[in-house]
Amino acid sequence: MTNVMMPQVRAILPVLTILYACAPAGMGNYAWEPRDVELRDQVYDRQAEFDRLDADGDGYLTSAEYNGTEQLFVELDDDDDGFMSPDEARYMMTFADIPGGSFTMGTDDPIQAFQEPATDASPAHKVRVDAFQMAATEITTTQYALYLNSALEAGEITVSLGDVSDEYNTRVGYPVPAYVVEGAEGKAFAGEIFIHLSPITALTHVLDEGSGLLIPGHPLNQGWINYSAELEYFSVYPGFEDWPAAFLKWWGAQAFAEHYGLSLPTEAEWEYAARGGEQYDFPTSDGTNDCSRSNHACYNVMDVPKWDGADTPEEFINFRFTVGSWDPNPYGLFDMAGNVWEWNLDWYHEDFYQHAVDQGITTNPVNLDGEDPPMDGTATGGPGQLFSHDARVCRGGSYNYHEQVTRTAYRFPVYPFIGNDHFGARVVLRPASTVLDSGE
Repeated sequence: MTNVMMPQVRAILPVLTILYACAPAGMGNYAWEPRDVELRDQVYDRQAEFDRLDADGDGYLTSAEYNGTEQLFVELDDDDDGFMSPDEARYMMTFADIPGGSFTMGTDDPIQAFQEPATDASPAHKVRVDAFQMAATEITTTQYALYLNSALEAGEITVSLGDVSDEYNTRVGYPVPAYVVEGAEGKAFAGEIFIHLSPITALTHVLDEGSGLLIPGHPLNQGWINYSAELEYFSVYPGFEDWPAAFLKWWGAQAFAEHYGLSLPTEAEWEYAARGGEQYDFPTSDGTNDCSRSNHACYNVMDVPKWDGADTPEEFINFRFTVGSWDPNPYGLFDMAGNVWEWNLDWYHEDFYQHAVDQGITTNPVNLDGEDPPMDGTATGGPGQLFSHDARVCRGGSYNYHEQVTRTAYRFPVYPFIGNDHFGARVVLRPASTVLDSGE
């Protein structure tokens, strides 16, 4: 997939030189040497997945062998010869098979996620989920750039030079110039913002009600997707091809999914897959969580009372990281805990679980009842706070959120227009025969 790689990074070298020259003399190696926790190798082996899918062992994949959709295959097959070579597949999306079955969704134990314990994941109740496939990793920068190029050519999106600022809830206060991608007129989510191609990291120097600490944004948390207006082309900075795509708003995540014949997961699908067939309390390799199992803020970042997390801030990375750098859960899913928040299909309602029980919704539940909130500043609310308008659901936590929100049962309401450096997505492929039940 060489068509989304940037040819050079000379433009940033003078900046790095200036930064180094201005560094205090006493900083020495302490300021510039990465810690061991920041030098992880990627565990996810896409080549091994390629070999597993290559049923006839000829070194190529056909559309019949590939376990994604036909549209994904076509866009990866650069030379249109009907075969996907290892080179064409080196950034392909792969899928894990999630068998159908039943599990206990939610929990009756309040989750002490912020200052007040969250009780919206109750009552715990039995749910059946039909078999489906889920992407093994979060959507990567390369995969999203490939989509943007395809969507631009198809007239599904528009690109304009705007700015990254808190007007768009990106956690950036200054109006830094940035390209903005929106749904094209007459297409899905027309006029809605999909993503800001942020050239800087989010600035987290503003103290608000939801956080007791001021945590500076790390410079590696910029978007890493670039757009050339002259070439009308999206590309990815070298070295960040397998980082999770960020700054995604809900519409940008779902539009990606629909373009490829996929979907965002329902809350039930996400939680069922995250539990790994073992009813895991955390969606990690063994159902527990600490700094060695996922990329999250493994210390009391929110100053939560009665903290029982890992509390090892020296191992906190403070930036999102290459997908698949921690061991997968039993279904072969990577980074279900931490890295970036993952958008779900559902609208959020704190009493939806009780509604599902009352209405006898036991198979493939989903909440499709909601309305996009206004983006004029009147929609209020946030982590640990009440929402004035309808919100969507995110799951799994992120690199800068603490351990408790990575709980498998934790539900995170977010306005669909929110999209900063720790919001991404993961997609699913469900059979056409699957019927989602909203109880309506």
